[in-house]
Amino acid sequence: MPKRLPRARTLKGEPKLSYYDSGGGLPGEPPILLIHASLYRSEDWENIFPRLATRYRVVSYDQRGHGRSERASDYELRAFVDDALRILREVVKAPAVVIGHSLGALAALIAAAEAPDLVRALVLEDPPLKYGVPWERERYQGLRDALDLREDPRAFLKAVEKRPLPSPGPHGERTYGEMRGFYAADRVASYFKDIDPAFLDRRMSSADGSATLIAASIPKLTAPVLVVTGEPRLGAAFDDNAEFTLKRQIKDFAVKRFPGHGHVVHGFRPEPFLETLEPFLRRVRTS
Repeated sequence: MPKRLPRARTLKGEPKLSYYDSGGGLPGEPPILLIHASLYRSEDWENIFPRLATRYRVVSYDQRGHGRSERASDYELRAFVDDALRILREVVKAPAVVIGHSLGALAALIAAAEAPDLVRALVLEDPPLKYGVPWERERYQGLRDALDLREDPRAFLKAVEKRPLPSPGPHGERTYGEMRGFYAADRVASYFKDIDPAFLDRRMSSADGSATLIAASIPKLTAPVLVVTGEPRLGAAFDDNAEFTLKRQIKDFAVKRFPGHGHVVHGFRPEPFLETLEPFLRRVRTS
């Protein structure tokens, strides 16, 4: 795996969170906090983090039960939001632009609603506003079973190769085994191997109160919001109803859709993703 992130640090607490901090940043620029999606880890920002760090101070962290961060007893959405608030208060320590993907987008959204003084702007990559509905067991049980094989690298990699992609690959690939480059199976296996099985068990179990928490947070948002997403027919969670929900309740709101992509944009299209961010960040900078 390319070593493009700074040295990992640890934020003490319950649970301990592993984070990465570029430091620096040009004077007057807001810090940027990156929050990854379910089943991923901070390395998923490796094609974004170093490019942003040429101008901004950039911080990323592994969410609880993922990557180098500690396993936890609680995997409700509320707990992920509390972790985001901890990072903002104890690591970033300044009003930030928060960029979150999927679960990370929801943690960012709710954190911004609850602590508007900590968030200058939001970039939400395919936020699943219907989060809380149990994951389809037939889609995720294979990965859950594979986690019991992770002490056998060959068997684990073989299982990961069969996993369907959350978005079609750039050449029509449908599984991680067909991918090359950034989402090749051996790289993604490094994401999956450190997932707490209890997190998957929780996501495949009964629904929780996440939908109520999300709905209550949206009207409280005061920061500018940019949504970056793909096409629902290709797996994007942010459909027309979700767009209408945010547009109706958020004063400063914009959306950018990437045709040909589904749930993941930044990993497949880092340059266009960054090109979409820059005008938004420039406006935040001058506001």
